[in-house]
Amino acid sequence: MLTEQQCSLIEAGLTEEVEPRKIAAYLCLHMGLMLSEVAALRRADIDLSGSRIVLHSYVGKPEGSEPNASVELLPLEEPRILPIPPHVRRFLAQYMGLYPSGNCFILSGKTAVPAFYLMQNLLTSINLKYKLGSPLSASDLRNAFIRRCIQAGMDLYSLCAYIGIKQPNVIVKRFGQYFTPRLDQVELLENYIGDSSSDHDFRQDSPKQMNLLILGAGSQGPVVREIAEAIGIFDEIAFLDDNPNNQLAIGPLREAEKLKKRFPMAVVSFGDSRLREHWMNTCESLGYILPTLIHPSATISPAAAMERSVVVEARCIVSAGAVIGRGALLSGASVIEVGAHIGKFVHIGSSAIVSKNMEVPDYLRVASGVVVRD
Repeated sequence: MLTEQQCSLIEAGLTEEVEPRKIAAYLCLHMGLMLSEVAALRRADIDLSGSRIVLHSYVGKPEGSEPNASVELLPLEEPRILPIPPHVRRFLAQYMGLYPSGNCFILSGKTAVPAFYLMQNLLTSINLKYKLGSPLSASDLRNAFIRRCIQAGMDLYSLCAYIGIKQPNVIVKRFGQYFTPRLDQVELLENYIGDSSSDHDFRQDSPKQMNLLILGAGSQGPVVREIAEAIGIFDEIAFLDDNPNNQLAIGPLREAEKLKKRFPMAVVSFGDSRLREHWMNTCESLGYILPTLIHPSATISPAAAMERSVVVEARCIVSAGAVIGRGALLSGASVIEVGAHIGKFVHIGSSAIVSKNMEVPDYLRVASGVVVRD
C-alpha cells in the first residue's frame, strides 16, 4: 500500500507539465477510478458545472471473446454518477482545454479508444523519477484513494457505492487494518430522543455521509426522491416543507440551517420558479452542495451543456447542442431537441417538446404536452 509520502511524490509528478495521461492518473488517485473506467472516460462525461462525473462504460474484452481479442468500449450495467471533490474540480478546470472536443478520451486526448499501456508508461516513468521502489500501477492509486477515504471516516456503504463495489466484505478483507472502531458514536443516538436540545442534528465531529435533503414535499418532491433513489448513492433522503399536514416532511423549511451537518446535499423541488430560485440561493449561502439529479433512464447527449442544480426526470431526452440553465426542471418524457436553449429556473412539463433551436426564457413554465415551435 502506498504511503502518504509516496502519494505526495506521485502527486508532484502528476501536477507538473500536465498532459492527458496525468489527468487520468490524477482521477485514479483522487477519485478511485479503475484503469478500465478512466480509459473509457470522455471529456463530455465530466460535468464541472454540476461537479460530477458520469461513468457509462469501461474498456475491456467482451465476455466469451478469444484470449488475443482486442479490448473495446463496453457499457456498464448501469451508469455511475460520482460527485467530484472540490480539489479535483479545481484541478480539472485548469486543464480541460487539453481536449479539443467532448468526444476526446481523458487518458489520451484523442477520439480513439486508448490503450492501457499509456497509463502504465506514465506511472513507470514517475516511479523511476522518484525512486518509489516496487512497480506502480493504476490499482495502487485507487487503493490509496480507498485507504484515504477509510482513514477520513467515510462509512463503508458510501465508500462501496462510490467506487462501484457491491460487496463490502471485499473492502473489509483488503483494508481492514485501516478501519478504526468508533464506539463513542453511540452518543449519536441522542438525536432520536425528540427533545429540543438535540435540534435534529448530528455532532460536528460525526463522519460525513451522502445524505440528501429535499426542500418541498408537494407533488414534485416525491418525484425528486425517486430520482435520487434510482441513482443509488444517497444513504438518507428526507424532506422539509412548511405544510404542517405533509407527513413526508421532517420539519419546516427553516430547519434547513440546523440540518446542514447531517445533510451535506440539498435539492429544491418547488414547481414555482421564483420560489425555487430563492431557496436554492438560501441553501448555497448555508453551505449546501446542490447537485444535478438525472434519472438513469434519461438520455443526455454528451454534446449538451447543463448548468448547475438541474433535475432531469425519467425518460427525458436532451439532444446535442442543447443548453439547460441553472435550476431547470425537466419533467418525465420531455424532449429538448437539438440546439434548444432552456433558461434558468425553467420548468418543462411532462411529455412537452422544445423544438430544434427554440429558446425558453428564464422562469417560464411549459405545460405538459405542449410543443414549443416558435
